[in-house]
Amino acid sequence: MPVFTAPLRRHAMLTSALGLVALPGLAWGQDQEAPSGGLNEIVVTAQHRAENLQEVPIAISAVTAESLEQTGISSTNAITQLVPAVQFTRSGPSGLFFVRGVGTTNAAAGEEGSNAFYIDGVYMPDLGQTINNFNNVERIEVLKGPQGTLFGRNAFGGLVHVITRDPGDELVIKGQIGYANYQTVSGQFYAGGPVTDKLGWDIAFTGQDQGKGWGHNLTLDRNVKKDDHWGVRSKAVFKPQEGLKFTLAGDYYEIKDNTALVWKITPDFLGTGGFAGPKGHDTTANDPSLTRLKIRGVSLKTEADLDFATLTSVTAFRKNDNHSYFDTDAGPLPLIDIEYRSGSKSFQQELRLASNQTEPLSWQVGVFYLNAKADNDSQFRGMAFGAGGLAGQDIQASLKTHSYAAFGEATYAITPTTHLTGGLRYTRDERKFDGSITNILLNGTPLPTTAYPRATDPWSDKISYNKLTWRVALRQDLSDDVNVYVSANRGFKAGAYSLQAPSNAPVYPMFITAYEAGIKSELFDRRLRLNVAAFHYDISDYQIRSAATSNAGSSVLLNAADVKVDGLDVEFEAVPTDFLRIFGGFAILDARYSDFAPHPDRGLAGAPFVYPRPAVCDAPGTGDPGSITGPATGGLLTCFGDATGNRTPLAPKFAGTIGATVTVPVGAEQELRVSANYAYNSGYVFEPDEVLRQGSFGLFNASAEFRVNENWSLAVWGRNLGNTRWYAQKSATGTGPFATLAAPWTYGLDVKLNY
Repeated sequence: MPVFTAPLRRHAMLTSALGLVALPGLAWGQDQEAPSGGLNEIVVTAQHRAENLQEVPIAISAVTAESLEQTGISSTNAITQLVPAVQFTRSGPSGLFFVRGVGTTNAAAGEEGSNAFYIDGVYMPDLGQTINNFNNVERIEVLKGPQGTLFGRNAFGGLVHVITRDPGDELVIKGQIGYANYQTVSGQFYAGGPVTDKLGWDIAFTGQDQGKGWGHNLTLDRNVKKDDHWGVRSKAVFKPQEGLKFTLAGDYYEIKDNTALVWKITPDFLGTGGFAGPKGHDTTANDPSLTRLKIRGVSLKTEADLDFATLTSVTAFRKNDNHSYFDTDAGPLPLIDIEYRSGSKSFQQELRLASNQTEPLSWQVGVFYLNAKADNDSQFRGMAFGAGGLAGQDIQASLKTHSYAAFGEATYAITPTTHLTGGLRYTRDERKFDGSITNILLNGTPLPTTAYPRATDPWSDKISYNKLTWRVALRQDLSDDVNVYVSANRGFKAGAYSLQAPSNAPVYPMFITAYEAGIKSELFDRRLRLNVAAFHYDISDYQIRSAATSNAGSSVLLNAADVKVDGLDVEFEAVPTDFLRIFGGFAILDARYSDFAPHPDRGLAGAPFVYPRPAVCDAPGTGDPGSITGPATGGLLTCFGDATGNRTPLAPKFAGTIGATVTVPVGAEQELRVSANYAYNSGYVFEPDEVLRQGSFGLFNASAEFRVNENWSLAVWGRNLGNTRWYAQKSATGTGPFATLAAPWTYGLDVKLNY
């Protein structure tokens, strides 16, 4: 696959969009109009079969392609602006989802996350693969709460499933070219349709070239915070005979980005050396920062109708390569500079057999296998390693995973209006680890390498476990348009090793038991869709990442806490008139550590607390874990204490969104569509000690699109129009806390072609 230079990318984007001008006019896509006077029916595959969203006893947010286009959402990290229960953060080359306050802040190689990410039924086991720019999306399904039966592995707090469109029976061609502030050129192209009466094929291209960054490196005098990417995805659908379907898909993406790696010293703190952080998106880091990601994969889905049931096979191979370099102390001194190379390969195979009959009994059984390997090769250099004449250390590690699962689920209609669902999944995980640390002297000479695990250590080179997860749900239809449900679910997240800290012991699986009650309704002749869910989670052995305990920028993983989450989740969509659509919702959360105290009998020191130096750690049981002993001089001291009752990371007490789209006919063919949405977040913490925080903030997006005729339209748009400054990430290390701001206000103009 060729690598495009910036001029070639710009040329490809222009050619993709403008080259469509010469094409003959066809039908206006495949958009389906809503029934007269009502909302569209939304079909989801949350239970591996096509069902009406309102009939599935799971809290689901389904975002359609039309909604994405109207609100200007084109990438994974903006889903939170449409789904209040979801938070998203970046950590270098990785994307991290939190659903209803449940997630992980660990993003090192080998980490799979606490909320599963799927594309077209294929599990993405590398967190770099969650960074996605949409082009040919049919819908996005966010399943809230553990999905431990049908999806199993690491669908601990829920999952995000991106479903792309299949090439249909009619030719569809769409193109778009745009120009935005920060000298940003973007382009998209999609073409799909029948090749023969049995074969359909499509191709989707997306790309962006950002000429100017959001910030400036004051130490190196260079422009920073730029996001360049391009990618292509293609799908072929072959139906050789009735009841048999093959879908072959492949994708390739390249990302060159430092928006999540250009860190600055967190405001209100001093870095080592007494340096303060600059304003806005600027940084004083002494070394450049950049992530280069290459993501690719291929999958084959086979569906065979056996009369009594449908047999589905999903086979997929994924590969991910990352090369990142960054300055974790974020200041002008060469304290910690890291070059980080990581990669992953995975093969997965799933087989499912699902009944074709759904009343009174529907059932499905299946097996799943995952073979994955993650590698880490990191070089740490800087003054933080100066003790003993060291210049730094080299870390190498790998983690091999074999995961096997068998599952089954059934739904039985006790009465025509009462449906009981039950399911089980049995998972066997085997994870094998090896790593090494090599200290490097100031003259560049390596000292003898220490291999891990060592024979004298109290842990072995592998962990394995067998886990049973389950689900039970009861749905009662109160009328054709209203139903209520209750459910209980059990899920787990896999245990893991830290590939950045090979000397650390592994963390073992964490477990969740979730209880939920909800109501789903369509009211006023389907003019209003209102779904409400209340939930309670009990989580044990919560996995915690902490970088505060090290001057070297590596992270420690801990099984150190129990967590309880209580919440309320509300979503609505309304069409009071045929020309007006209103949507929104909110999530209320109380997510706290129910036990994060020191437990010496279990070898647990408690939660890490950071204090600006000079400071001392106080004796256990005397009150706060530490005390500040004078005016701040820079850097942080880490002490351990009791964080019971503290809030968990990225779990706002309240998050809500409200939006509307107005469509106004102008003449015979012309149409004006104006959209706006506002997302509010009450704020959250980043670490267990609640020291690093993001305050409340709001984001306002708007767009106006004028449809000239059935083939052409012109759109102006703006995101974060209030230019709100909010932090996508804050983290504490021994040299001080660092942070990075999310995107400032952006605006642009798009020309769209639709045939």
